[in-house]
Amino acid sequence: MSKFSTGLRQSSPTILTVLGIVGVVSTAVTAVRATPKALKLIKAKKDDLKTDKLTPMELVQTTWKCYIPSALVGVGTVTCIIGIGVMDRRNQAALSSAYAMLNESYKQYRQAAKKVYGEDADNKIHAEMAKDAQVASYDWGYQVYNMDMDPDSEQLLFYDLISKKYFTTTMAAVLNAQYHVNRNLSIRGDCSLNEYLSFLGVEKIDKGDELGWDISYMIEEMDCYWLDFDNQKTTLEDGLECIVIDTMALTKFE
Repeated sequence: MSKFSTGLRQSSPTILTVLGIVGVVSTAVTAVRATPKALKLIKAKKDDLKTDKLTPMELVQTTWKCYIPSALVGVGTVTCIIGIGVMDRRNQAALSSAYAMLNESYKQYRQAAKKVYGEDADNKIHAEMAKDAQVASYDWGYQVYNMDMDPDSEQLLFYDLISKKYFTTTMAAVLNAQYHVNRNLSIRGDCSLNEYLSFLGVEKIDKGDELGWDISYMIEEMDCYWLDFDNQKTTLEDGLECIVIDTMALTKFE
């Protein structure tokens, strides 16, 4: 396939959108321009029939030719709009398939890496990813977990790979938050990233409501009925201990 054909295919939604906008404007313009001519034909028809009022059928028979350009432009506009919808559905299906393949490849890569290099290597990779992240500010709330429930529990440093945020809390709070994510998936069918962060007591992120996990997608694409969280204790090079939280990649809500 040539570069021109590839570029044209990628630009098709934009081209159809522009044509649709132009079509809407052109339909209105041609209809307005045809109206004076139609009014003259109506007047002439009334004079021929010596009447002050024409029936709906007579009006259509008298003026329909005036609006042929408007009708043709309107049909073209509708075709462009339908084409945009068809291409959008195809793009969504392609993205879903690509996401499933990427997620499966990632899982296979991690399993192979663990076999070749061992669990320590996998933990070190997570640690390297966590090193460059900035510590996030957070505000404890009472959505799911109250710190007063276990004031004597050990406060631990966590790093969440999905949101790329550091935060300090107890292991009980993290497990409780992860449970409520799966509870919402089972009861409601979805859970957003921001909802997950609120369960952890971490500040929400921009567009976090548009990303998350969908149980229907998990079942259809990965035969998965439960969102597993991997909580791995890791020691950074400077000796700082951190628990890295990893889970299934996010999907974008429609």
